[in-house]
Amino acid sequence: MSPTPLQIKINALKRLIKEESLYKQEVQEQEEYVNQMRSNKADEYELKKQVEVLEEAKRMVPEVTKKISQHREALRVFLDTYKGEEDVAAAKELLA
Repeated sequence: MSPTPLQIKINALKRLIKEESLYKQEVQEQEEYVNQMRSNKADEYELKKQVEVLEEAKRMVPEVTKKISQHREALRVFLDTYKGEEDVAAAKELLA
């Protein structure tokens, strides 16, 4: 049985929320690693590459946050017009 449009929207939003938390965790861990490299006077090239990784992770957080808000709005609009028989409790919980 294929997933319904409601299930797809719920799962996409859950995935994005999880992705956001993973990016935030990556930023925190990468900041600690870069600071450790700086205090240990690591090779400049390696340090530069790790700073680039950190900056990329930092750029991803607002992008994912933006996608989450877009998906939440799409789910809200979908629920406003939804007439199906499915339980919408999980969707409403994600919107809360």
